[in-house]
Amino acid sequence: MSKYIPGNQKHLSLEDRIYIENELNKGETFKNIARFLCKDPTTI
Repeated sequence: MSKYIPGNQKHLSLEDRIYIENELNKGETFKNIARFLCKDPTTI
């Protein structure tokens, strides 16, 4: 279901930040969110 293609984006987009907030509110882990966004978990 991942809509993201791995790339070298340095910053999180507003869409990424909203997605992260929603997933954290649902109790999702940083690791799973990072995997979906193709980012390192420490970025989340």
